[in-house]
Amino acid sequence: MIGLTLVLKPSVRLLEEAGQPSGLAEPGRRQLRLAAASPAQQAFLRALARGGATEAALCAPAALELRFLLALLEKEGWLGYVLSREGRPLATLEPLAAAFRFHPVTGDGPWRLSRFAWLRRLEGAAALENPLGFGRVLLHAPELLETVGRLCRPQTPDRLAADTLPPALARAFLSMLAASGAVAPCTELGQLPEDRDPALRPWEFHDLLFHSRSRQGRHADPVGATFRFQGDLAPLPGLKPPRPGRIQLPEPALPQEPPPFFRVLEARRSIRAPGGDPITLAQLGTFLHYVARVRGVLPPDPGAGRPYEALSGPCPGGGSLHELELYLTVSRCAGLAPGFYHYAAGAHALEPWPGPEAAATRLLRQAQRAMDGASAPDLLFTLAARVQRVAWKYQAIAYALVLKDTGVLFQQMYLVATALGLAPCAIGTGDTQVFAQASGLDFGEESSVGEFALSGGLRAERTPLNDWR
Repeated sequence: MIGLTLVLKPSVRLLEEAGQPSGLAEPGRRQLRLAAASPAQQAFLRALARGGATEAALCAPAALELRFLLALLEKEGWLGYVLSREGRPLATLEPLAAAFRFHPVTGDGPWRLSRFAWLRRLEGAAALENPLGFGRVLLHAPELLETVGRLCRPQTPDRLAADTLPPALARAFLSMLAASGAVAPCTELGQLPEDRDPALRPWEFHDLLFHSRSRQGRHADPVGATFRFQGDLAPLPGLKPPRPGRIQLPEPALPQEPPPFFRVLEARRSIRAPGGDPITLAQLGTFLHYVARVRGVLPPDPGAGRPYEALSGPCPGGGSLHELELYLTVSRCAGLAPGFYHYAAGAHALEPWPGPEAAATRLLRQAQRAMDGASAPDLLFTLAARVQRVAWKYQAIAYALVLKDTGVLFQQMYLVATALGLAPCAIGTGDTQVFAQASGLDFGEESSVGEFALSGGLRAERTPLNDWR
């Protein structure tokens, strides 16, 4: 297409044998080797490796043979497209997944920017992507940001052309945006296919972006245990350092005949109304013992692929990292003064956590409103994540793992509370800023990801397990 140069993705490398091009490879992925590459194929590969060329120039020596090779490289997602003007790169289209395909824009109908499209800085360029797409466009020329901005309203290829881009280059740029999924054809009133799709209409931008980037299939970023900060940042220790004033929690006390496990599962309920009697310190100690205490600390073992402290607890945790910390806002608890506390899981103890009383009170009121309760719960657990501990090991999926660990911990809290005859209730959302005020913790260092209310049990006739015997 006019104005477009085909180039190799930065991650693709040229393979050589006896000093001659013999194929291409993407480290850690696939490779393509040509048995006895012809002179035309060697020249084709060499031209791509040296900075690319137009499709016509690449395939001129042997059109049929080289267009077949070109199709193979496009299928692998190894070819990018550069839009240039008088030798100056304006934009680059990069494939991100195997499903990527490039098709020039045809017709004169209007196009519009997707509501899911997002722009960010990526090294020295502005990257435009869409979680529904399979590619991204890197904008090297600042004036193209204006062109993208104009696509917030419907634009035909002819109307998109302005002083910054002549018609042929404007159509080529629109083709790049379309191939990335950032723009799509629309009606004269600006309605896109995604606006009519019942499967897409309920999705919000941030949910779809998080979903697509924490799973594989629609991007080419590394995923999983890459340890990308090893040698740069020290891993966070498994346990936070102790604080003064620790209150040792009692050892757990269970009924002589604990309820059967499957009866506990069936009896689990969200109970929003506190019981007549407050939760006791002994009940709280038993609850935390079976929910979140640290059973043991495993020292770093680089030889076993674990160059960080790992923890063992009642709940599973991604990478045995157990990044979640529990903070308690106590309204009433027999044997424990009202206030704001941190659970020191390694010592099975509570640490008074000084902070503004008004912020802690606000946390309780927010929980009460979220549960439509007539009164505040006996205590509120705020689950906070030391995300750096997970992100030090895992890439792309760190926050997804935090949320999965939060869900696992919620279930554990429900089951233990049910077995103890307490009143548990998970809360759907919370205020990260109010928690930051109450705890004094930096939002980026340790932020709240979940809230869970716990109160003393209801009267015997209303207790879910009153008939477990």
